[in-house]
Amino acid sequence: MNSFDNNNSIFICGQFQCCGTKSRQMGIYVAGMLFALGWWMFIDGLSFSSTLPDRKAYAGFEDWAPGIITTFGMIIVCLIDKEALRGSTFDDGIPWRARFFLFVGFALMAGGFAGSVSVLVVKYVMHDLELIDSYIGIGTVVQCGLIMLSTAVLWIAQDANMDNELRIS
Repeated sequence: MNSFDNNNSIFICGQFQCCGTKSRQMGIYVAGMLFALGWWMFIDGLSFSSTLPDRKAYAGFEDWAPGIITTFGMIIVCLIDKEALRGSTFDDGIPWRARFFLFVGFALMAGGFAGSVSVLVVKYVMHDLELIDSYIGIGTVVQCGLIMLSTAVLWIAQDANMDNELRIS
């Protein structure tokens, strides 16, 4: 019996175990915290910029759109069944459709992040605004980055749970 066959181990990396039975719960909680922190950064930037007495830039839809697009991408990516990606179902069209929607989800997240960087540069940096006036733009970039990180954590946590379920059954 190999020392890596122990089910009490906390890791799963190839043959090695590195994710325990609580890994999915912890991953979901961490992903939720990152997602909430991202939106909190954006809302903090909105509320902070609205309290500035002589603000030079006003928040508009262009500030909201990257976070909304990135959130839609996260929803699409996290709703995809990983078994459909592996092609273990009987219908040949399912893996193709799952991979297409996975691509769409990641493209939305990347587009939202790129949009947030573009808004930061075009609206705040190119107009030589001070850091205090650019806080909403920085908050939007941080928001999109945290949502993308949240998606990665949730994706890994879901995969770890599937490996644990396969080992238990």
